[in-house]
Amino acid sequence: MPVALLVGTLLSLVNQGSVIASGDATAATWLRVLFNYLVPFCVSSAGFFGCPRAAWRTAQSSGAR
Repeated sequence: MPVALLVGTLLSLVNQGSVIASGDATAATWLRVLFNYLVPFCVSSAGFFGCPRAAWRTAQSSGAR
């Protein structure tokens, strides 16, 4: 969650900051901001849950020999 908040905020500022600051943000802008938070959350979650799975696979293949 902290990774998603940091990366999402930075991406939103870089990509949509001027539109939001000028007051011209539309629903599409806010949808893009939402995705700026969702994508890093999904990526960091996949890495978190994928690491134990990879370790399990390695242990299984080592034990099968």
